[in-house]
Amino acid sequence: MKFAEHLRESAVPEWIDKYIDYKAGKKKLKSCRHSIDASQVLINNVSISQPTGVAVPGNKNARYLTQNAYTAAQKHFVIDFVEKWVIDQELEKCNDFYLWEVSRCGKRFAVLQEQINRYELHKEQLQHEEAGRFMSTYKSYGSVNSLDQNKSSPVIPKNTWIRHISSYLQEIELMPSLPNFVPFKRLIGKGPELKGPSAIGHGETFTPVALSGNQIRQRLSDALIEEYLLIQLIKNYREVNVTGFRKIVKKFDKTCGTSELPHFMDYAKKSFPLFQDADANAKILAHNIRDSVMLRQPAKITSSTEVSDPLLAWEQKITTWYTDVLSISSKDRKGKIARLKNISLEYSLSERKVHRFNRSILQMFVGGFCVGAALTLIGYTLYVGFTASTVSNIHTLNLPLWGGWYMVFLMCYLFLLDCFIWHKNNINYRFIMFGEMHSRHGAVLFNNDFSVTKIPLIFYFSSVLVLPMAILSALSFHSEKLTPYSIIWIVLAVILFLLPSLGKTPYVGIPYWNKLKTSVIWLIVTFIRLVFSGFFPVQFGDFFLGDIFSSLTYSMGDIALFFCVYSGTPNGLCGSSHSKSMGALTCLPNFWRFMQCIRRFSDSGDWFPHLLNGLKYILGICYYASLCAYRLSRTRERRDVFIVFAALNATITSVWDIIMDWSLLQINSRNWLLRDDLYLAGRKNWKTGVYSRRRKVIYYAAMVWDVLMRFQWVVYAVAPATMQQSAVTTFILAALEVSRRFVWVVFRVENEHVANVHLFKVSGEVSLPFPSTVSVDTDTEASISSGHYSLSDVNNPQLPSAVYRGEGPQRSKSSGLFKTFSKSIPWAHARDFQRPESCTEEDKPQDSDASESEAESAM
Repeated sequence: MKFAEHLRESAVPEWIDKYIDYKAGKKKLKSCRHSIDASQVLINNVSISQPTGVAVPGNKNARYLTQNAYTAAQKHFVIDFVEKWVIDQELEKCNDFYLWEVSRCGKRFAVLQEQINRYELHKEQLQHEEAGRFMSTYKSYGSVNSLDQNKSSPVIPKNTWIRHISSYLQEIELMPSLPNFVPFKRLIGKGPELKGPSAIGHGETFTPVALSGNQIRQRLSDALIEEYLLIQLIKNYREVNVTGFRKIVKKFDKTCGTSELPHFMDYAKKSFPLFQDADANAKILAHNIRDSVMLRQPAKITSSTEVSDPLLAWEQKITTWYTDVLSISSKDRKGKIARLKNISLEYSLSERKVHRFNRSILQMFVGGFCVGAALTLIGYTLYVGFTASTVSNIHTLNLPLWGGWYMVFLMCYLFLLDCFIWHKNNINYRFIMFGEMHSRHGAVLFNNDFSVTKIPLIFYFSSVLVLPMAILSALSFHSEKLTPYSIIWIVLAVILFLLPSLGKTPYVGIPYWNKLKTSVIWLIVTFIRLVFSGFFPVQFGDFFLGDIFSSLTYSMGDIALFFCVYSGTPNGLCGSSHSKSMGALTCLPNFWRFMQCIRRFSDSGDWFPHLLNGLKYILGICYYASLCAYRLSRTRERRDVFIVFAALNATITSVWDIIMDWSLLQINSRNWLLRDDLYLAGRKNWKTGVYSRRRKVIYYAAMVWDVLMRFQWVVYAVAPATMQQSAVTTFILAALEVSRRFVWVVFRVENEHVANVHLFKVSGEVSLPFPSTVSVDTDTEASISSGHYSLSDVNNPQLPSAVYRGEGPQRSKSSGLFKTFSKSIPWAHARDFQRPESCTEEDKPQDSDASESEAESAM
């Protein structure tokens, strides 16, 4: 594999701008070669001043000097390429970011060390209590401090079926909870106070709860895994960049006929910690390999080592804590060791491991065959449905009912297309959707190789489901009746969908079906959380699935049509012109999202953007309710009410999509009416640092498309007959709304990725079990997006300089409330879902009777 491909595959997407720009270096070398070939004589006549070198932080006396044996042309290119570009620009950028990440990693390590110390103190105290030495303390604290009890709440009796159900619901994240009522607590003086306009987006307040011993060990294990993975990522970042600098200088020597590589490597090792730590790591690994060959115990890394790599020392300490301190048995220790091996970066990025189990080719082939056959049959049904009489059962029943299923699968395939677009543009959508939500299971490494994504598997899964639907729908349209084809399809779909969640299902006879267990369970759990919105904290998947359902109101309304048909009601009374239940079901997705907004406001206390977002969904409910009333009454008064609500809803949602969800139309952006970071516009020009105008057109087209699709209700206003009679018009408008949501999803996830890039966020957030006394500075850009974070956001007070990426979010120079909004609007999208938070000393309740060693955490 060429190094450029290796760099693309192994680079962390959120850090992509902090890697060496290897492609730009190759282009500069190409221009150097052309200059040497075309103007060698001219360059030799140019007066070249003696290079003064480049100052390096930490070693001001060191200078990088060219060799006197070089010609004037060679000296010119050494100064221009090696000194000015490689050292002064790229190496400074990579070294600064590396030092910043190492510093952040060290702060996180200090927090974890404090957590482990408190855990060991608890463990010792428990042993004394079991021996009967501190009975009074045991009676005072009771079950709160017991590390071996499996109670999640003192109210639930031990070893009861209620406790087991509660534990299971907590495990799958389906345990209902009451809101935190932060606004109400502020009114009575018990909540966090707002200080000035910057209090917008101040963060969350969570209720401390008692944790069992297993929960404490699990949270510590997840935090250690998260730190271990961060160390792996930093090590990989260091090794990839060191290799890139060595290769690019080697290419320079080959192009210009120089011998700068040995001189450059010696200079870099003496002057830059990036190279110093990489060299120390190589020496330690070589020493360990020699010890293993000679059957000697590898030497441990200590702080007293003269030349050592801090990352290796922290990694060794974390490994000891994870495998020894937190292990409860030898079997548990073996499992932890195996887990560390599986998540290590070298193992996960191994090409041999990735491609040995590459099933994507077969999955894409089978999926493509099924989709091709299904599209042929669906095309036949649409032709029959579009050409049928408006009073026939095909037009009034078959087309709406089967069309509702068509919309579901269309949304599924368009979402897979979204995933492919994100993958091609290096947007880490899997971390955004699954890393945030499942962070309690520990950090997860998401490989950049297409074969390890779930795109081929989900495409295969959807195609196997859509083919029997297409066959049954074609038979239904051919026979001009629903029974029994719709019933057969629903039973078959439920069986095929639920089988993976039952565990290993080799008896099904469908290859790879058991590989879908995680995806199916996630979808079921998220749907349950969506239906009971308000009883659960809002995670990314909850609001994301809610927005998806908001564009599937056509399919939601067909549920009422299905039950109406099979209830014996005359078919003429089951359409939208006579059914109130269809209108109620179309309002349901907006109601779910409204309840999520209220829950977010109650949990966070931030009226902006949650109350405004909730108002937007109230308008959506009014829009669909007025549309239903207009269809039922067919009066001019109801038509006018419908037009008013439709116009308000379309206008507000269009503005919200573009400004809030996509963070576009920023006045101070370097890209007119867009934002500074445009990942779907490709890479910036290596000379000018600007995006291609042709690639930026996609953003302007998306804004126009979103506004046009939001105003598709105009068809009902100007042509009322189509609303009453034509199921074809309704089907087409539903398909256009699904396509609008497809575009919205692409830019919404990209915008979330932009926030992660600005925060250099590469792992999920894990709440810590014990209060922390280590000071955490939250006055950074991270606090703008989502307030206080957990261990994942222990950052330095100032982010590293953003070369090529700009100065981050632009701040308005105005004052007052407008300044607050102008600063908060580009980051408001990051507050749509809740992130966990660790408990600090100042967050502890003042009236708590528990001791300092009580295990408290954030819900």
